[in-house]
Amino acid sequence: MKIVVISDTHGNLSRLADILNKEGDVDMILHCGDICGDEELLKRKTGVTAVLTVAGNMDFNGYSPAYRLVDLPGKHLAFMTHGHRYGVNYSTEMLEDEAESVAADIALYGHTHIPEIHKKNGIWVMNPGSLAYPRQRDHRASYGVIMIDENNALELKIMYI
Repeated sequence: MKIVVISDTHGNLSRLADILNKEGDVDMILHCGDICGDEELLKRKTGVTAVLTVAGNMDFNGYSPAYRLVDLPGKHLAFMTHGHRYGVNYSTEMLEDEAESVAADIALYGHTHIPEIHKKNGIWVMNPGSLAYPRQRDHRASYGVIMIDENNALELKIMYI
């Protein structure tokens, strides 16, 4: 299974076609907030039926919840949130604690616009960065990919456009 993780598009889905061309078949798209009203457009532009979103600090429409628990194949559980309620500008510790408290093995977040991936206490933590307004040093648009193979093994990576 291939899952694309994006965040912080802020109403700009122009790089979405680049991702789909690069990744090919995608089974699921997870958006970690600050989609700014593009929930339905995201589904229409991708043709992917499994599209899940959470609300960011710039999402005022009320379409998406503040967090989600996403059941993934292989008995994997992802805790997905935007991150602003968990102090991610300073540390991912609160986010990691929340993921651990719900027995998630993946914690996904956005908000900082800076791609990041690490594993702590058995929990993968991923921020896909931003497709629209990247803030890391090289300012390249980024997204995440989660692969779950036939043995249910996880592979997480950050990709750049």
